Formats: sequence, structure tokens, C-alpha cells
Amino acid sequence: MNTMASVLKRPNGHYWVQFCDPTKKRQTIRLGKASRKKADRIKTVVEDLLSGLKLSQAPDDKTLQWLDEAEDDIFDKLAAVGLVDDRSTTRLLAFVDEYIVGRKDLKPRTVTKFNATKDYMVAHFGADSDMRKVTEADGKAFRIYLLSQKNSQGKGMAENTVRKHTQIAKQFFNHAVSRKLLRVNPLTGLPSTVMPNKERMHYITHEDAAAVIDACPDAQWRLIFALARYGALRCPSEILQLRWVDIDWDKQEMLVRSEKTAHHVGQGSRKVPIFADLMPFIEDARELSEGTGEYLVHRYRDEESNLRTQLHRIIERAHLKPWPKAFQNLRASRATDLVMHHPLHVVSQWTGHSIETMRKFYLQVTDEHRQAALAVKPQLPPKPSPDANARPAGGAKQNPKQSMRDKPRKPAQKKSQTPVFAGFGFECLGLSGPGIAAEGLEPPTRGL
Repeated sequence: MNTMASVLKRPNGHYWVQFCDPTKKRQTIRLGKASRKKADRIKTVVEDLLSGLKLSQAPDDKTLQWLDEAEDDIFDKLAAVGLVDDRSTTRLLAFVDEYIVGRKDLKPRTVTKFNATKDYMVAHFGADSDMRKVTEADGKAFRIYLLSQKNSQGKGMAENTVRKHTQIAKQFFNHAVSRKLLRVNPLTGLPSTVMPNKERMHYITHEDAAAVIDACPDAQWRLIFALARYGALRCPSEILQLRWVDIDWDKQEMLVRSEKTAHHVGQGSRKVPIFADLMPFIEDARELSEGTGEYLVHRYRDEESNLRTQLHRIIERAHLKPWPKAFQNLRASRATDLVMHHPLHVVSQWTGHSIETMRKFYLQVTDEHRQAALAVKPQLPPKPSPDANARPAGGAKQNPKQSMRDKPRKPAQKKSQTPVFAGFGFECLGLSGPGIAAEGLEPPTRGL
């Protein structure tokens, strides 16, 4: 495709910019009365936009900056010939809605999260706000707005929740950048990486797990709880997708399909052992199902069912206090149990997490770790035998392996009784001073 454009001077000081679009159709941008310098600048912008279309890449920063600052009438003329998108598409609500609808790869729960972020953005920025005019300062204000939001218990939004909404909002703005509607993402500098929160990590002991299972209303709920605590399955996505055909009774293994990791190559499913403490609940469910139904969990499949809220009620019925992140901490507790007996990379495969993610968000320190540490007795060095310094057999005066430090020191020699003259400071140098003769300090004189 020819990416060259030309400037045509028209009567009365008018200018045109002409070029051939990707379909080889000649297009004309009528600038009206303008200076030659302005016409040449627009010609350069047109050529850069055409080059971007040809190479499927964004224009350079100078062109994007010029587009940001361009007047609406010029921008609309560029949009009319297909070089840029119409500025009306940068209205926040319309743009985000179009983006979400166009993401056919998103799972229903992900769409729900995206819509939640969109609602916060609309509430803060406004539905008709122009995304091109959102600044870095506006982005920081959006973070403060999220932190100020209260939940049903009157608590502010958790830091990790704020970061997750920020991460999704960045995706919306990044899409606008890729479409050449924005030059930079105004949210780039905001923290969006989810960090481990030790205060929300909770290990569910086997005693507490047994109490919750006893409080479950039916076998289906006992199976849901056991698959999370003893199978380390995600709830609801993995647990509700588990089918009877996925159970290999001979190998005592189950095939777990994961929507969350399906977009990663080779991570759409994994095989997990049916551990001994999980098997009774699966067998119980098989007996009660009487061979009917496709899924192990055939109840509570309605999208309106809030399994977390129901689990909190069951925990309270067991006379326990509901722990944070109810189902995630069940998985984390199982992962913590498994790493005590199996290599970390094996447990990573069974749980469907990377080793780094497990270390940051799942593995916990339990009372069992502390008790095991207290039970270990320190290894004291053996005491030397009474005859350790005895002469070795064969008459050798010294053991050849004995270090120089172990050699007995020679007894200190007695100091000389001869007085030492201290006037020259010889004792400070570790040297012996000259002795004083009996005649005195003066040398003897002959003949006297």
C-alpha cells in the first residue's frame, strides 16, 4: 500500500491533503483556509497513520500527541476517511460496554467482575466522560475513591480488591491506547498487582473441618466442603464442573477442569488423586445419586446460589467463627498439608497453581509445624574421653591429625632477675634492655 500523501493548494488559500486508502481508493481531506505549514503537518500525520495501518502498529508518539491535541473538526475529518476512530467512541460507558461485549473469550464470572469495575468507573468519572481527558491525577483520585467504598459491614474496600479493580480498569484504557484513541494509559502508575495478605490467611484444622462437615445439611454440601478441603478444588468453578465420567475408580484419580487457567496452554485441566480422606464423600455421593445425573454436585447449581454465604451459616452452625476467604483458605489448608509429605512441584500440579503463587498466597505455618519444631531435641557434641590426651599407640609423641591449636603450650619461662633499664621504653617494644654492669653507668677506666 502506498503510504505517501500529497498537499494540493486550492484557490483562496485553501488546502487539500490527498492519499490512497488501504482499498486503493483516493481520499481527500479538505482543510479549508489554512497555512502551508499546517497542511504539511497534517500530511505527515496522514502518512504515519497510513504506515501504521499497513504494518498493523500504532503511530509514533509525536503523531499520537498531535491527535490528542487536534481540534475536533480536523479529527473528525481524519475519522471520516477511516484513519482514526471517531472521538465519540471514547465516551467511557459506550467504550467499555463495547469492549466487554467484544471479549467473547471471557468467562461469565469474569464478565461480572469487568462490569463491577465499569460501574465504579462510571460512578467516579461519569458515563459520558471523555477517556482522552483522564489524567494521571484523575487516576490517583480513582484509587482513593475505591478505597473509600464501604461494604455491607461498613468496612472499606480491601487493598487487594482495589488493586484488582485497578488492574481491570487498566485493561480498558490499554485497549483505547491500542486503538490509537489515547497516547498513554493514565492509570499506568497505579499499583495493580495483588499482594499476599497474611491477616486473611487461615488454616482450617482437621478438627474444625470435621465439625463443619457434621453441621452440613446434606451429602451434597458435605461433598462440596470435602472437595475444597481435602481435594484442593476451586469453588464453585471446579467443583460444579466435576462429572462422574471424570472419576477414574481404578487409578483413584479425578480429572479436574479449570476455567480459570484454561486460557493458558496445557492448563485447562489437571489430574488429582482422590485422597483417602476424600474418597468416602465421593462414594457416599455415588450411592445417593443412584447412577443418575451428570455432575457430582447436582444441587446448588443455580447462578443465584451464593455458596460462600451458605458456608458461613454452616460454619456458625458448627459453633465456629467464619474465616475470611472461606473456600480459598480451604484449598490453602490442603496445599499446606500436602507439602509436608510431597515435593512442592507435585503439589503445584495437583492444586493447579504455580510454585510462586503457592508460596505467596497458599502455604501457611500451622501449630503442627510449631509442635514438630519443639519436639526436635538439639544434637549436642559428644564429650571427650578421659584419655583423649594419652599418647597414641606405637610410641608417637603426637597424633599427626592433631591441630596446632591442640598442642600443649610450653610452660612460661621465668623472667630474668636482672634489672632492665626502662628509660628507653624497650619493654614497650617487647625487647630486653641492656643490663647494668656492676661498675655503674660509666665504662671502666684503665689504670684506675
